[in-house]
Amino acid sequence: MTGAHEVTPDVIELYDDEQTAVWQEFRLGGMPDLISAMNLCHALLALDDSGILASLRHGKHRPEEGLLDGTVEHLGTHLLDYLTMRGVLDRRGGGYFLSRKGELLTSDVSLARLGIYLDAYGPVLSRTNDLVAGRITYGADVQRRGGPLGRHCATLFSAFHTPVLVRAMRERGVQRLLDVGCGGGSSLVDACLRDPHLTGVGLDIDADAIDEARALAAREGVADRVTFVVADAFAPQTWPEPARSADGMSIVSALHELFRDGEQAVADMLTAYGRALPDLKILLVGEPEIRGDAQDNDDDFFLIHAMTDQGMPRDRASWLGVIARSELTCRRIYRRPDAGPRLCFYDLIPRQRPAHRPSQGNARG
Repeated sequence: MTGAHEVTPDVIELYDDEQTAVWQEFRLGGMPDLISAMNLCHALLALDDSGILASLRHGKHRPEEGLLDGTVEHLGTHLLDYLTMRGVLDRRGGGYFLSRKGELLTSDVSLARLGIYLDAYGPVLSRTNDLVAGRITYGADVQRRGGPLGRHCATLFSAFHTPVLVRAMRERGVQRLLDVGCGGGSSLVDACLRDPHLTGVGLDIDADAIDEARALAAREGVADRVTFVVADAFAPQTWPEPARSADGMSIVSALHELFRDGEQAVADMLTAYGRALPDLKILLVGEPEIRGDAQDNDDDFFLIHAMTDQGMPRDRASWLGVIARSELTCRRIYRRPDAGPRLCFYDLIPRQRPAHRPSQGNARG
């Protein structure tokens, strides 16, 4: 029984110089911020993947409005409360609303960038210790997730890089574009939507991706202008006739994987591409440029390539050296200074062919 004169217990705070110094070092080293950043990344991915983010965007702000439909409700509530503590959400009138910070963190580009590292490469990066120790091998025991990688890259390429592709093709008077390693077809379909004069062929070794590309073209109303075929990007001698009919070609973020076999392997592949298309006006090679700094996740981009043994992307000077060892020559370099990943696009043509000089009317962009 609780007495009428219950004694309030004393609170004794214990201070110790050595313990205090250890705790201060933990704080000063930045580890609390690293832990918070890691957990926030997982929480943001869960907010999107669970459907709660879509519900918030469609005006559902309370559980009784369907905000947590399809989730384990008490866990969904805890997630919302955590994100409120982190300033991603605001709590008003019993409901949850995206703060301005939350809107920026959950933009399409922000979530795609996060998705590449956490969703697509998360299975690899979470095993970095085992990879470095040699307990597992990339490709056999662990690998990146291709579906999320393609989906998130499509978002980023549409925002940053497809306009470069469209401009380069316009300036060389291209009418039919071959997109090698097209994946789910998003870049080619997007390019054709942006340029009504352009037709195209998408090529990828993944039959499921080609099925997705065909479905996408049908949904977007360009199925009469694009064709998708299953073929090996690195075996041009096997390409079907529809691919060889193109007068422009693009290959983006794929060729650097051949650096695992040496620079000459990349140069030889460029030569093979130049020989494969008799009417080639431009071979546009888009490649990430790792600059060895910590700006815009350049260091993280380095890490995912290092841990997957894909073949390390090179800088611009290195690429120009490789191109010089092929039968192609570089006429122009397009680059996006403010984009992610930071890509350079090399406008190439076989040396023996005269450089195509479009008329003023052809340069539509």
